[in-house]
Amino acid sequence: MKKLLDLRFVIGGFFTLVGIFLSVYYILGPKDTTVNTQVNIWCGLLFLLFGIGMVILSYVSKINEE
Repeated sequence: MKKLLDLRFVIGGFFTLVGIFLSVYYILGPKDTTVNTQVNIWCGLLFLLFGIGMVILSYVSKINEE
């Protein structure tokens, strides 16, 4: 429960989830070469990296507190 009160974990989880959704949509979605599909993969990967980074920061700060 205490982990959910850490805002870095919640934000990281949200961005990771959205990044996964966008990346999977790019892989499984329509295969046209429009700008929208290219934006999906790049935003998905950036969201995924940002989200994982926030979750890692959440765990690192918890270890440093103990």
